[in-house]
Amino acid sequence: MKVKMDAFGEATTKFLQWLNEVGLVKISPKVSVEDRRKVNEGRCVVTTDNVQAKEILFEIPRGSILNVATSKLGETYPEIGKVLLEEMGHWEGLVLCLLYEMNALKEKSRWWDYFSILPERGCLQTLIYWPDEELELLRPSLIVDRVGKNDAREMFDRIKGYVTEFSGEFAEEIGGFTWEDFLYVASVIMSYSFDVENAITEDKELVEENQSSNVKNDGYMKSMIPLADTLNSDTKKCNANLTYDIENLKMSATAEIQKGAQVYNIYGDHPNAELLRRYGYVEWDGSKYDFAELPLSLILQKITQYFNVDAELIEALLDIMKERRQFFDLFEGEEVIVSSYDCYRDAQLPLEGVLLIQILCLFLQKSNAKTIKGLEREKELFMIAQKSIELLKSSRVTKKCLKLWEICVEARLSNYPTHAFREVCPDHESYCDIENLRQLMVDRVLQSEVESLQDCLFALDLDFRSVDDSTAFDSIQKRKRVQKKQKMVKKVKKQN
Repeated sequence: MKVKMDAFGEATTKFLQWLNEVGLVKISPKVSVEDRRKVNEGRCVVTTDNVQAKEILFEIPRGSILNVATSKLGETYPEIGKVLLEEMGHWEGLVLCLLYEMNALKEKSRWWDYFSILPERGCLQTLIYWPDEELELLRPSLIVDRVGKNDAREMFDRIKGYVTEFSGEFAEEIGGFTWEDFLYVASVIMSYSFDVENAITEDKELVEENQSSNVKNDGYMKSMIPLADTLNSDTKKCNANLTYDIENLKMSATAEIQKGAQVYNIYGDHPNAELLRRYGYVEWDGSKYDFAELPLSLILQKITQYFNVDAELIEALLDIMKERRQFFDLFEGEEVIVSSYDCYRDAQLPLEGVLLIQILCLFLQKSNAKTIKGLEREKELFMIAQKSIELLKSSRVTKKCLKLWEICVEARLSNYPTHAFREVCPDHESYCDIENLRQLMVDRVLQSEVESLQDCLFALDLDFRSVDDSTAFDSIQKRKRVQKKQKMVKKVKKQN
């Protein structure tokens, strides 16, 4: 009996045929494309035999990837092609190329059978598609502030300006340019594109440092890579890697892969929150790179309350550390004062945040902390910063710094709802209900951040030895006496 294949299967079959006949992709007989929709993984690549490390899984000619150099747009309209390479940004250029290939050329596009396996409109789960009320479920994660809807609108307006400028036949061919068109294409690029290094040839000109950033000069092109983007990503299971040479892109195994196992790539060192924002999924057992953010504003609020000082004094101290060159040199160019500090799932502490707390703790315990001003304030703050760095380098912090660290992390944990402290266990039916799936992904993101904060809560106490704050002050005073004595000796020598 002949079983009728569904549209999903038919699209997969045509795509595989395209890879072989049009894309000229060399695919190892040890891999195949499978349907994993039942577990919300869509199409994926699996092994049909044991694979050894460094074995090539497939090889794609550079001419078969889609970017501003290979798209028919630049060839059909050379004047637009010049703008794509020399004026437009990587994102804007690829958006226009995809629009032209999908909306103007359609079945005539070389990549049409590839487009048929990309997600349909309405199926993408990236955060830019979420309504505001659903985004608010992600609070208190700071990822909500980085969804980028305003930035997307600005990019849409820029591209629309180019479309209007080009006008004529091109504008007619793509059938207008709507926000919905842009949102879909930009989301596909966000989820599936790669930054591919340009092929190096003997006659390639060296790019001068003063040349402007554009597709022509930057040494890479944002590209769509058929089949490579079919691999799912997993931060813990990654077992393949994409490499380049002059003519081809090669996906190779980075470890032994058993028969029947899935081949995984990695999209970057992203926590679950960022995976959801960019790609519309989460890792249910947590990302290897999960972290939670400890906002500077919360740290300053707790320090202000703990020492009962005015916020203006704290801000003045921060301004000194940000603006004075001696602090830049002392911190060796590292940014100690940032908007938030990353607390990682593996208890990897944000040492810049700990250093800031240590500096402020010591300064605000000074008896004249509220009255000292001007150059004397700068000198005192600098000596305390020096001592604070010495403490951290020797794996020590003062007891008040340790206490304040725990106060800040506990305050951050209190921002999260109670369900963020429970394990998320989705079942297969959950994947079919978008609202339920989104709620589960929200819960998993929040759980990932809670786990990260919990790991870091007592990490400072475990990894660092605490000392009395008075001991640190005694050390600073001793250094002052030594410096004063050295100055007097120099003065006497100069007089003699």
